[in-house]
Amino acid sequence: MNNFSGRPAYLQIADDLRSRILDGALRGGDKLPTENEMMTDYGVSRIVVRQAIDVLRSEGLVVSQRGRGVFVRDQQPRTRRILGDLYHQRATGSPFAAAARAVGQVPEWEYQSRQTTAPQAVAERLGIEPGADVMRTHYRFFADDQPVMLSTSYEAIELTGGTAIEQPEAGPVKGVVARMDSIGVHITHVVEDVQARAPRPYEAEALEVPAGVPVLYVERTYYQGQRAVETADIVVSADRYTFSYAVPIPERAAS
Repeated sequence: MNNFSGRPAYLQIADDLRSRILDGALRGGDKLPTENEMMTDYGVSRIVVRQAIDVLRSEGLVVSQRGRGVFVRDQQPRTRRILGDLYHQRATGSPFAAAARAVGQVPEWEYQSRQTTAPQAVAERLGIEPGADVMRTHYRFFADDQPVMLSTSYEAIELTGGTAIEQPEAGPVKGVVARMDSIGVHITHVVEDVQARAPRPYEAEALEVPAGVPVLYVERTYYQGQRAVETADIVVSADRYTFSYAVPIPERAAS
């Protein structure tokens, strides 16, 4: 402890433990020293130790287990979502299911579809009038019984209404690309905008996001040429996904 730094003791302890976690001296699953051990090691009171642990917990670095102690959280994302793998071949089913099975996981999802009207932001993304009829579907996706993704998708009724795919999960074909192919709407490209933010309370509950862990928010839109045919708001816990992008570079022009 540096008593002359002017930095509060609990932050100095948090700094020390954090550096040990980030440099690998303490790894995911390792148990931190007990409160009594840290009181002795650092020469501080119990309340100071607890304040330090609260800092690390708020950063998503540690988790408390009742009756067992405080443990380092595994910081390695569990799923690497490679965009090239998702879109390098034309999908014939659910991309989520295919990606989960590819890494040995069992995919499942729950959903609820409802016809409603398009809010302003969704209308702009789909290129339709605000208030136009859309099919909205809320999803929660699971891999090996663990919730991993939330998604809310929107499709214009003027496009899918009266077809076999009007209800996204009711027909025989799954996945946006395959479903649209079945009605002669052939998607040409997809655009994804990704940002990190704090989870909303309902997102943290639905995805079981630990305190201090951000989520990745993805705004994804499928296009047929210039026409947007489906748009979705996707949320995943940042400790469970790594987004990896493979971008093709055009061949060098002949000189």
